[in-house]
Amino acid sequence: MKLLYVVGVLLSTYYIMDKLLYTWLPTNCVFDPDRLVLIANKVIARHDQMDNSTTEQLLMDVREELAKEYGDKWINPYEKDKWVFNNAGGAMGQMLILHASFSEYLILFGSATGNEGHSGVHFADDWFTILKGTQLASLPENPSPEVYNAGDVHLMRKGYAKQYSMGRESYALEYARGWIPFMLPFGFLDTFTSTLDFYTLGKTVWITGRDMLRHLFVNGKF
Repeated sequence: MKLLYVVGVLLSTYYIMDKLLYTWLPTNCVFDPDRLVLIANKVIARHDQMDNSTTEQLLMDVREELAKEYGDKWINPYEKDKWVFNNAGGAMGQMLILHASFSEYLILFGSATGNEGHSGVHFADDWFTILKGTQLASLPENPSPEVYNAGDVHLMRKGYAKQYSMGRESYALEYARGWIPFMLPFGFLDTFTSTLDFYTLGKTVWITGRDMLRHLFVNGKF
């Protein structure tokens, strides 16, 4: 009976959270996925016309355009020492957290050397707008990859898993909307099972947690 009670509570909790995912939760969100894509493509087009554009300049300009649109209240500064490694699903990359709250996050994510791994299964929708390079992805039944180049959007829906890879010096603006706390273990567990990089884990937890709590208690945003 106790087991049935626990299962019932878990299933009821999941049902409620799933219903709230596309009803109540979006009312707490600041960012519009379509607008983020337009901003990213505006910066990409500008850098395509530049003779000496660098990857770092591109990423910095994306951050600046986002701050112009949404304000520094919601977009963190571009600080080189805030970049961290991210090991998740067997893939290693780099990320800069531009915004983290309980209902959404916005990061610059990619790899200088290239990566490949499992996307994870998440209680959120995840938009990757490719800024530079190429991302490949595939569902288990597909023998040929999906190909996403600069300016393309790769939408990973809640509950789906994919294999993905990013080429050398490939970066994306990643926006996730959903129950963000449930996504965090995916980004942390590799520390305990393989990398033992507790410094990076601590830095990531500090940056993420501080941002989430600041938005909750200072800005009144879930």
